[in-house]
Amino acid sequence: MMKVESIVDRTVKRLEDMIIKGKLLPGQQVKEQEISDRLGVSRPPVREAFKILEAAGLVRREPRRGVFVAELTDQDIWEIYTLKTALYTMAATLAIDKLTPSGVEKLEKIVGQMEEFVHGNKRPDIIRYEEFNNLFHETTAVIAGHGRLKKIQQSLNNQVKRMACRSLADRDHLERSCRFHREILNAIKARDKPRAEALTRDHILKGMAAQKKVGKDHLRDDSNSTRSKEAAHAATRG
Repeated sequence: MMKVESIVDRTVKRLEDMIIKGKLLPGQQVKEQEISDRLGVSRPPVREAFKILEAAGLVRREPRRGVFVAELTDQDIWEIYTLKTALYTMAATLAIDKLTPSGVEKLEKIVGQMEEFVHGNKRPDIIRYEEFNNLFHETTAVIAGHGRLKKIQQSLNNQVKRMACRSLADRDHLERSCRFHREILNAIKARDKPRAEALTRDHILKGMAAQKKVGKDHLRDDSNSTRSKEAAHAATRG
């Protein structure tokens, strides 16, 4: 039976998309009535969507102040990526123990699609690429038969999805990420646990370094923008 998407589900997806694409910025207050008017839905689904996004780590609620788009500090990134390193390597090695031809086929399709995004004739769809990136690792958890592991992976991925998409705008990082997935898949197919684990760990740590670089560049851009505005304001006064 096909699941019917609810108004709350659609509201969550639209808000998530706005956060990932930068239409709602880190630290920005997200007001219930404004989102209700903007999306053309009543306030109760927006309220429920806020709860779901808060649980996913995309927004935070401050007592007596309201709801704000979550900001990631270097500590947040370190915590998330050290967890991802442990969980992704666990999923890869557990998947090897339960690998079937069907599981290999699923992973091959995912990696093939990622390679098409990167090396095809069209401009890379980074958001879709990141979705397949996450799907690859979640599928290893599925193959391993570890439902809780998959859910934790999804929660962590949601928390860094905005910054992950921004870091993948770097062509070198994007191509490196794609190569890692092909190499990890080859190690899984060869049932080489040490290599699958080492490659997965290196892949995640490279991702953490790219995330930190994006965060620093973002702060630098914000600082430059602020100085430019202050200079322009001073010029008009002078």
